[in-house]
Amino acid sequence: MDKPVFSIIMPAFNAAKYIRESVNSVIRQTFDNWELIIVNDGSTDDTMNIADGYAASDLRIRLINQENKRLGAARNTGIANASGSWIAFLDADDLWVSDKLEKQLAIAETRPEVGVIFTDGFTFYDDSAKTATPYGTIAGPLSAGIIYKLEYQGNYIPVLSVIVKKAHIDAVGLQDENPYIYGCEDWDYWLRLAINGVSFYGMDDKLFYYRKHAANMSNDSYLMTLAKATVFVKNFKKELLTRADVSRINSFINITICSFIRLGKIKEALFLNNRMNEASKRIYRNLCSLLIRTFGGRSYYLVRVIFKVGTLTQ
Repeated sequence: MDKPVFSIIMPAFNAAKYIRESVNSVIRQTFDNWELIIVNDGSTDDTMNIADGYAASDLRIRLINQENKRLGAARNTGIANASGSWIAFLDADDLWVSDKLEKQLAIAETRPEVGVIFTDGFTFYDDSAKTATPYGTIAGPLSAGIIYKLEYQGNYIPVLSVIVKKAHIDAVGLQDENPYIYGCEDWDYWLRLAINGVSFYGMDDKLFYYRKHAANMSNDSYLMTLAKATVFVKNFKKELLTRADVSRINSFINITICSFIRLGKIKEALFLNNRMNEASKRIYRNLCSLLIRTFGGRSYYLVRVIFKVGTLTQ
């Protein structure tokens, strides 16, 4: 089989209910020079058997089974086994429009300087695709600097819409498997690519359907807050941000640290505080770390006061 243009990475954990729809949306692509790598991440339902059936009937589809390592590690297994020039991501409960890859390849051929191409699409709930609503994202050519500033406000790039040059992935490395960033591995990836100078392009075309349902990881507010804060502190580049941006991120991280102290999440509070030394005066961060380590949950009010003083003296 010829080397594929696209390697599509599909992590799957207990995805038996939806995986057939997702795989079929790949098979129906009008551009057919692709490989689909399904990574069964320790599923305990019928996911493996369903995926194995597809792999047996289509040489473009491969199944890799591994013990449960969570989303980032599953995507990394797929990336490590990919042979395409472009990497695409599709979770095992989401859907693509049939001409997604064809339209993105057309952009790639006319804009060779672009390393990441993403699209708009739709959001729907459970099985109600007929009542889908527009997802909403950004469009047009976007330099690395612009993407960094936009993505440092929030994640505007839906992972299921993305194709990224394999060469850029080889340069920046695999996705982060730190459990603190679980659920935001893709957002972290876009920032890492931007920091490394990669240009992006957003398409207006609505070429995907993102499914929301009860099992979505984005429904866990504590984990998502931790992951969001970790993305911010990990990719903080003071020289690329305005003073207002730095103040905003300091405020968000400080509020998050305090909420974690109240929840008894002391390890997480310390992690975030210690990673923000570059964003605020080190003396305040060091004092907060000492108080959190010494008093744990009882440090809440003291830490709040220090954060307030630190804000006033920035």
